[in-house]
Amino acid sequence: MTMTHREPADRTPGRSLLSDLRRLRTLVDPRKPLYRDAHYFAATIEVDPATMRRWLPPGIRLAAPARAELFTAYFPHCTYGSVYHEAGLFVHVKTLRGTGVHCPWMILDDDVALILGRELLGYPKKLGTIDWRLDGHGDGATLRAEATRHGHRLITMGGRLGEVITDPPPILGRPHRNVTGLQGLALPRVVAFTPVERPVEVRRVHDVDLSLGGSERDPLDQMGLGPVIEARLHRVDLAAALPPLPLRPLSPLYTVTRLRPRVL
Repeated sequence: MTMTHREPADRTPGRSLLSDLRRLRTLVDPRKPLYRDAHYFAATIEVDPATMRRWLPPGIRLAAPARAELFTAYFPHCTYGSVYHEAGLFVHVKTLRGTGVHCPWMILDDDVALILGRELLGYPKKLGTIDWRLDGHGDGATLRAEATRHGHRLITMGGRLGEVITDPPPILGRPHRNVTGLQGLALPRVVAFTPVERPVEVRRVHDVDLSLGGSERDPLDQMGLGPVIEARLHRVDLAAALPPLPLRPLSPLYTVTRLRPRVL
């Protein structure tokens, strides 16, 4: 599945407030999902609590039992026209609304999605290379994905599609606790938001083969990630939710102590 872009056929003549508002309405239309039929190949894995705590923002606590979702993803349809791939880690954390997630690491292969996700929602997105393949449909179809960055293989995962899960856990539609404001004089801050997730189909993945690598800039292998508990292919529509709510500021030292894996 190759990355392409759907550029509008008509050019905007110059710039005006009206044209900007029209573009915003196209990007965030409440009648339509922001992402349609997004594919997440996700593995729920065990996490070593003592190791993972060092990678979490102050005040963010691991949920019990300690778990995370390691995923690679393919996005065939979105409102801003990109078709791209992603790989990331969602760590299960405690929130007042139950188990939420914090994202300490993510790479993708589209600059627009990087800017939107990093600046607006606090996902620590960096450019990388993701090869994502689904061969076949339904039971027995095979999945294979590989995520690399700067020549280092970080994630390799594969498996075989199995039965449909009728009551699946969410992959993205959990309360999020991310960090924004990592540049300039503004203090970094923890923000809260919950994406709207509408399942299209979720299937179990059998015969899962997952291997992790790491590098100085992307130390996935140092985060205490353990064995796979289960794996799934989530096909979901994702819609706009309420804007991120600032919860509390963090120390200015947070940015300089998290250059890896968030920035470098």
